[in-house]
Amino acid sequence: MRSAWAGIGMLGLLLAPAVQAAPACGDPLAVARALFEAGTAARFLDAPDTLLSTQFATAMADERDCEEREQGICRLDYDPWLDGQDGEIDSDAAYRWQARSAAAGTVEVRFSVWGEPRRTRLAMRRQDDGCWRVDDLVTDRGQSLRGILEQPLP
Repeated sequence: MRSAWAGIGMLGLLLAPAVQAAPACGDPLAVARALFEAGTAARFLDAPDTLLSTQFATAMADERDCEEREQGICRLDYDPWLDGQDGEIDSDAAYRWQARSAAAGTVEVRFSVWGEPRRTRLAMRRQDDGCWRVDDLVTDRGQSLRGILEQPLP
């Protein structure tokens, strides 16, 4: 009986990370926060695909592949968070969720770059697995990043 309880305890420990991970992707604000942190800590194109919808992840991967092949810039020549090539985020980000339906909505991310306010919008979609993922990033100037990345190369 003791070994049965030990087995159940071990099973619980093995499943705990999966149970704890589920709420993070179930909260669109947590996904947006993770993308912001990943995208500002490194190059935006290197953000984890697990935070992105399949279509957006594919567009990002195509851009990374193109940049590697061309050894330079392809379609994206600026940092989408900065909405420019230069700048420094100098405030904490504030997040606001706007639901459009049970499976779609927008997270508005507000922060400042060199003291100037910025508002970036993340189009969110609930995937078949129940997780929210970013489907597009719309810059402060209103440019759709996914739209840019899905354009044919010149």
